Amino acid sequence: MVTKVGLVSRLDGDDALKVALKLYKAMIKRELKVLPEEQLSQVARLPRGLPFSKMDADLIVTVGGDGTVLKTCMSIPKPETPILAVNMGRRGYLTEVDPENAMHAIESYIKGTCKREERTKLSATIEGEPAVDGLNEVVITSGTPSKMLHFMVSIDRSQLLEFRGDGLIVSTPTGSTAYSLSAGGPIVDNSVEAFVVTFICPLEHLTPLVVSTDNKIKVELMAPKLKGTLVVDGRLQRELQPKTSVTIARSPHKAVFVRLGPIRSLRGLMRLRPMQLNTR
Repeated sequence: MVTKVGLVSRLDGDDALKVALKLYKAMIKRELKVLPEEQLSQVARLPRGLPFSKMDADLIVTVGGDGTVLKTCMSIPKPETPILAVNMGRRGYLTEVDPENAMHAIESYIKGTCKREERTKLSATIEGEPAVDGLNEVVITSGTPSKMLHFMVSIDRSQLLEFRGDGLIVSTPTGSTAYSLSAGGPIVDNSVEAFVVTFICPLEHLTPLVVSTDNKIKVELMAPKLKGTLVVDGRLQRELQPKTSVTIARSPHKAVFVRLGPIRSLRGLMRLRPMQLNTR
């Protein structure tokens, strides 16, 4: 039963804010308890604003693009709260509906006529620190511009390869259409339980790897003096000290999205195709 709906919006565009405000009023009229995200509440002057960490809702509606979705996935207290994403961004791989159909989609979910799609998340653990979850990818790059890092990559404690380069990306199937794709990685069907390891400007040619999510991937910084930078989903950033290791594994949590129609495993590829055609 849906009684509480979280509402999140990108804040850098008037169009998105207008859509969020319209949805807020429509849901209030339907006697739903709406929990606007704290910053949205301040900008749009809505009552009962909450930080992400306290957004305990039955459904979360995001108004924006993929960045808004990723921020929400990373920040909400219950990672598997269903997200209905309204597309007000540029690409919209993760979004589901356009603004005109948003309220209809919310009502359909409340009636139980929508499907729920689960997406694999990954978890990154730096030595001695709590794990951090991400939906798209973990990126490890040099903390010093124009300085290559020296990496050791191991799979389940077995050393796989050693290389020098600008960095590497470990992505989920969802993230395979993001930074990993730009760096030359393959697009992976969302139904496949796999990580993609993509190398960023390696000194020697290296082909991207597809690794089962049953495995843990350990990345060690081998140089004694060079620091690295860890970035998760383009949002969380941590400095890595020399000789530090990062372990990447399948998260125990899933991201859950509301889908109106049939769930297509190659959803990312379907959305990518018209963009490629339009650039020709």
